[in-house]
Amino acid sequence: MKLKFLVKAISTGLLVGSTAMASAADYDLTMASTTPVASPWGKTLTSFQSLVKQYTDDQVNINASFGGALGNDTQLLQKAQLGSTVQGAQSSGANLGSVVHAFKSFDVPYIIKSIETSNKLFYPYGTLGGEAVDELQSLMAKKNLRLLYVMPFEFRGILTTDKKVQTPADMQGLKIRVTPSEVERSMITELGSGATTLGISEVYTALQTGTVDGLAIPPATAVAFGLHEVAGNMNLLNFQPHGSFMTVNARTWNKLPQDLQMKVQRAADDAVKQNAAFFEIELTNALEKFKAQGVNVITPTSAEQDAFTAIIQAPTTKIATKDFNKDEKHFFETLKSTLDNI
Repeated sequence: MKLKFLVKAISTGLLVGSTAMASAADYDLTMASTTPVASPWGKTLTSFQSLVKQYTDDQVNINASFGGALGNDTQLLQKAQLGSTVQGAQSSGANLGSVVHAFKSFDVPYIIKSIETSNKLFYPYGTLGGEAVDELQSLMAKKNLRLLYVMPFEFRGILTTDKKVQTPADMQGLKIRVTPSEVERSMITELGSGATTLGISEVYTALQTGTVDGLAIPPATAVAFGLHEVAGNMNLLNFQPHGSFMTVNARTWNKLPQDLQMKVQRAADDAVKQNAAFFEIELTNALEKFKAQGVNVITPTSAEQDAFTAIIQAPTTKIATKDFNKDEKHFFETLKSTLDNI
């Protein structure tokens, strides 16, 4: 008799902002995201939901929840680990790094330099896999998680209100907002700036009042929070990758029959392929909004990027990997070796 996963969160209140559907499926999984349904991340989850239904002939049903209806990023990841009310959660690399330390590797400046590189790393043959991914999956399994799909990476640049930043020297003396990430704080202080920890909801006012002079942020995220309205410059330094990962509870996954695992994974791979263009469109639209606002959008030269790399990469790598155990260190070396060959 097939095991039926009964999701406890199928109440009207808990599934606000979701696209849950009544189903006679053999397996029900709730997959949750804090992003809006109309965002590229939301569209990817919606596509995954539809493809799973199609590929498994309704044997597996995905209840997709959006906009943080079931909790914030940290809460969703915790729920996915438990697997009772939520079986899958979208998380940033920084959030995952607090649970699976190996994900801190992706915070290292310039370790991944482009969307194309990130895609080749996680999808070397058009499907999720490869040596680095296999090692990462083993590390995640110890925390009762499995990587299901990876969305195209974003990259942090430097947004400032007044001073144009093109060289490391331009960062001297600036007050820069940072997240609680040790790696990000190190990156900013190594460049000679003061680091001020603020929540993203506080940044707009902080830029207006001069509490901070700028921050490191991907362009699309900056526009999502209206920061282009108070910016003067946006340098597309791309110095810190920002990944978004869909995870699934490992025990839930392991209880799926192997044929259904293969079909669900194919649906995940195809959902990423189908929606890849939306991420490029999102970036293009964000840059257009910056320009329409009169913001200087700066594309650095390779030499300018190399100057930043020379200062920040070594010390931030040391911080990112300082608590790695033997297996995590091995993963980091595999990651670097794989990236060197892309």
